Amino acid sequence: MSGIFSLFYAKNGIPDANISSIKSFQNIGIMFGLLPAGYLADKVGRLKVLALSSLVIATIFFILILFRNFFFFSMAELLYGIGLALNSGILLAYVTDLQEQNEIAPSSRLMGMQVIVLNLTTLIGGNIGTWLFGIKDTAPIWFAMLGLALYPAFVWLMTSFLSFSDNRAFSKKKDKYNIKNIVGFFRKRNFWILLLLNVGYDCGTQCFIQHDHLW
Repeated sequence: MSGIFSLFYAKNGIPDANISSIKSFQNIGIMFGLLPAGYLADKVGRLKVLALSSLVIATIFFILILFRNFFFFSMAELLYGIGLALNSGILLAYVTDLQEQNEIAPSSRLMGMQVIVLNLTTLIGGNIGTWLFGIKDTAPIWFAMLGLALYPAFVWLMTSFLSFSDNRAFSKKKDKYNIKNIVGFFRKRNFWILLLLNVGYDCGTQCFIQHDHLW
């Protein structure tokens, strides 16, 4: 949907410079979403967090359809980033756990198949989105929103009838999430070095990505 968003904003009268500003809120949302994602996955279950992620993203699509101005587009991108963050690492962790439970050893063949499936779904989804956009600018948003709204039902089916586990962290010996530990983490020199490196990298890549989407 990322490329579709830029086309959608442009069609609704948002200047190119403002589209880049709107898209920047997605990165802010990802930062906020990543902070509680792992904790929530351990406490309530990974599949439940993935379902929550789909509902959050479906909600922002509804916002895009109802309210078409700079403020609501920015807020929608913020929530979209939070939704993306809630599933980014959790899905990979869940698949890895499933491999371990079913004694499927990681191999180059398995990794290759995963990359092929990911690329195929991205290609197919992108073509469906642009085709629907050509019919009507809100068509791909409705299509994605309905699919995401149905995803929690798919999760319920997996856990209820297919014996899929939520993979919560059953071990009680976890590090305590307290203010002292958080403050100590921010005092680490390596944290700030890695943060600056990531900020520089993201600034460079986002400039290229936004230009690519707009053209």
